[in-house]
Amino acid sequence: MLFLNREDMKKCMDFDRCIAAMEKAYRIFYDNSFVMPHRPCIENGKNTLLYMPCFIENSFGTKFLTLFPDNPSKNKPMIDGMMVINDSESGETKAIMHAGFLTALRTAANTAVMLKHLAPEDAAACGIVGAGTQGVFQTAFTCYVRNIKTVYVYDTCLKDGGKFASDVENLLGRKVEFVFCDNVETLVKNSDIIITATTSNTPVYPDREELFKGKTVVAIGTYKPHCRECPDALVKAADGIYVDLDFAKEESGDLYIPLREGTIKEDRIHQISDVIHSPEYAQHKAGKTIFIKTVGMALFDIVCATEIYNAAKAKCIGTELEF
Repeated sequence: MLFLNREDMKKCMDFDRCIAAMEKAYRIFYDNSFVMPHRPCIENGKNTLLYMPCFIENSFGTKFLTLFPDNPSKNKPMIDGMMVINDSESGETKAIMHAGFLTALRTAANTAVMLKHLAPEDAAACGIVGAGTQGVFQTAFTCYVRNIKTVYVYDTCLKDGGKFASDVENLLGRKVEFVFCDNVETLVKNSDIIITATTSNTPVYPDREELFKGKTVVAIGTYKPHCRECPDALVKAADGIYVDLDFAKEESGDLYIPLREGTIKEDRIHQISDVIHSPEYAQHKAGKTIFIKTVGMALFDIVCATEIYNAAKAKCIGTELEF
């Protein structure tokens, strides 16, 4: 069995390989050549355990993810856990790797794929609401897939903006101008692409439609039906609403609440896999005001984890263990 820690995984994946892995996952999703149950979400007070299995051709695996929102105040990551890859013929464990790092990597690569197909090619400024680990990866991948010159950042708990900036630039491999905003409205007004990566239970933006006109907004933070990062104004203003997984309409309050209240209808929501692979969706690729809601899925994890595993084996990276 191969054990891969965070540093091992860093050596195995670059931007292009991560993005290619997510595009491969969307092809598998479009072809429906996978087996993936809805993920159980087990809550204990404020803390959550996610159990995410998936089978694809020649591989299967499970991600066990813990989300403890108070961890940042203890200088610990909010997201932790492990990814297990199994042999498709025998079921025996082939690899274990760091699930927190995998989640940050594949979530940001997923955003990059969606922006590649829906965001304006000339986008030059992005805004990031939530400057945690996910925020670092989201910013770096957004700057990679679009030629972003300026990054606007808003986070009510940000203690060290310099560290956030250096973490992004170290991951990206180039310099970017950072502007740390006192309010989220300034960020929205100045950004072409806006990403929320927060644990907020209530909308982080003002409920004003005119703020969002011409923007591409990606929300990655909410995964519970009573929680939402985005106000009604955004879904009302959007020319197109897109999801990575249809289950997002039930799992995330960003869609579940406006659908339940009749603010939007289901026929306004489209699958990213259709945008990428279905000819009839070609007109969706040039967006105006775009809202993208991503909740992630185990398919992303097993495809990305398998790519990491294959690269590690080829490069002799990691530690071989025996149970």
